[in-house]
Amino acid sequence: MRRRRASDLLNDFLAHDHDSRIALGDLMGILGDRAFGALLLILSIPNVLPVPGLSTATGLPMILIGAQMAAGRHQPWLPRRVAAATVDRDSFLRVVNRAQPYIHRVERHLHERLPMLTDPVAERLLGLAVMALALVLALPIVFGNQPPAFAIALIALGLIEKDGAFVIAGLVAGLVAIAIVAAVLLGLGQAALLLFHKMFG
Repeated sequence: MRRRRASDLLNDFLAHDHDSRIALGDLMGILGDRAFGALLLILSIPNVLPVPGLSTATGLPMILIGAQMAAGRHQPWLPRRVAAATVDRDSFLRVVNRAQPYIHRVERHLHERLPMLTDPVAERLLGLAVMALALVLALPIVFGNQPPAFAIALIALGLIEKDGAFVIAGLVAGLVAIAIVAAVLLGLGQAALLLFHKMFG
């Protein structure tokens, strides 16, 4: 029996009979037993493409998901308030649908390899990485959401497909993302300091 791939999970999600708004808690029931990787992928997609205004709404649940991975939970859980948070169905489904062709192309390069990087011990460490990247993603920084979201998407694909090579790629992309965001914050800080000196110096 063919193992369900990332594109299968996206197809299931798109085919589901959603209400006018999609509750984050409902995603877990739709995405099934690989919910950690699948949830991370679904929540990262709107920030990779991107969709304005969704970085905080998707980043905060990803912080919680990363914390639960680090704690060794087998299934994700969201507090009632977070689970009840909703996003607009049409815009969310539109962006997931746009992501499908890219996921199909990427799947050609996904294979089960380096299993030690997707086993339960590694998943705990990956949870810490996801927490850090999701925290950066949730910050209201212009152009600062895409790099960490892309890194989380690579890690999510690695978890779904049991591909340790993609996990490594995601971690490398995460380091680059943090460096980019740090450079942006440093530039903004220097610009603010220069403006302060011009106004009051």
